[in-house]
Amino acid sequence: MDKSLGKNMDTYITLKETELMEYINKKFQENALIEISYNRVFVPGKLLYVSENSIILQLKGQLLNQVVEINIEEIKDEIVEIRHTIDNKTTIITVIN
Repeated sequence: MDKSLGKNMDTYITLKETELMEYINKKFQENALIEISYNRVFVPGKLLYVSENSIILQLKGQLLNQVVEINIEEIKDEIVEIRHTIDNKTTIITVIN
């Protein structure tokens, strides 16, 4: 389902947990804005690097600007949503079992 918001076009996709890391490795680009909502945590940041099972982000915040590694394989069953924004195009990913 596509939903237009002003000039930006948001794309919504649903992926199985088993498909998520493959999608990230193929589609995520460095310097993209990544916003991950999982469990009770919201993590916004600039994507620095994608490895086999993890992503490395430069956190985006007023107080925290540190670099963190998030092991996607460890949290994939807790992910509510991932927003991937690059070149004013946002993909909103919902993860299912």
